[in-house]
Amino acid sequence: MINQTRVLVAAHTGCGNAPDNTTDSFLEGVDSGADIVEVDIRVTNDGTAILLHDDTPLLRAYTYEQLNQQEIRVQLDPVYEKHEIPRLDDILQLAAMHKVKLNLDIKDKESIEPAMESIKRFEHPDRLFITGCSDGITRHNGGIQVLMNTPDELAADEELDYEAFALAICEQAQHEGYYGINMNYRTCRKEIVDIAHARNLAVWVYTVDDPIVMKIFIQMKVDAITTRKVEGMLEIRK
Repeated sequence: MINQTRVLVAAHTGCGNAPDNTTDSFLEGVDSGADIVEVDIRVTNDGTAILLHDDTPLLRAYTYEQLNQQEIRVQLDPVYEKHEIPRLDDILQLAAMHKVKLNLDIKDKESIEPAMESIKRFEHPDRLFITGCSDGITRHNGGIQVLMNTPDELAADEELDYEAFALAICEQAQHEGYYGINMNYRTCRKEIVDIAHARNLAVWVYTVDDPIVMKIFIQMKVDAITTRKVEGMLEIRK
């Protein structure tokens, strides 16, 4: 049941000074005061779910322990000279300590099952949301709050008949047992918010950093806004 009195603020990974998808970045998200902290999930060749946004052949070449060696991980990005690659297990433990909600943005199908295995070890699944690649999760992992990602851009016919697009998206999400839909904010309009809410589906939008656009979506009554500008979003929400 979607039942909240205010829009939730989700801190996009890298919302502070630390590099994206590092432990320091996660803790900055926690300290920001956001309701939810978002991280990206991929998997190494030994089935370890880790925090990482971009795909790379290194994921298929190395185990987690190998990939996390400094001389290897700097091939991903120079920032890893000073930052280790966090495992999802480590972040779930930190989330439990800080009692913060998490949005796990799963980046590909191969990462789904390793992420689910980590989640099974987590004692507070009610604090978790899943976005991104979610194929089959609602059928095989009941009780997890999963949002269906919608296309990043609208096709020409969807622009011309937005209401038909909105109805089709919401009917699919409802039929497949999703908690809600997760939308690029450029594709989200009031029609789909109203249709989703009528079907008891949440509507999240990402990634909104412009204060004017934040106000528009608060007035539109979306359920959560993902942003890198958490302080500004919290101030507007007041």
